[in-house]
Amino acid sequence: LVNLAECHFGHLKGNASASASDDEHGNKSHTIPSEYTGGSHRQVLPTPDGFTRVALAFPTGGWHSDDLVPACVLQTLLGGGSSFSAGGPGKGMYSRLYRQVLNRYYWAESCEAFTSFHNESG
Repeated sequence: LVNLAECHFGHLKGNASASASDDEHGNKSHTIPSEYTGGSHRQVLPTPDGFTRVALAFPTGGWHSDDLVPACVLQTLLGGGSSFSAGGPGKGMYSRLYRQVLNRYYWAESCEAFTSFHNESG
């Protein structure tokens, strides 16, 4: 596999602005810092199931950020679920999102909080 990768990609030059760090075996790994740009996507056509979906995203510093634990705690406190879920910690009829959204607004089918962390984010 390595030989195939070198054959097909070995001619490519590295990026001088990439930062290098040692992995657990002492090998250099190069990453290019990412840059959070935000964005939006609006679908004008109706969805096949007729539901509208909305997502809100907020940048954090990744796995090594001081925001990691507070974001995970917030996600657990908010919980989530759908109008058909029940029981268990962080989901079902006892989560904050279930009580504050699904019980108040008949048109909301589901509501959930989630986190997605990456090795490096900007």
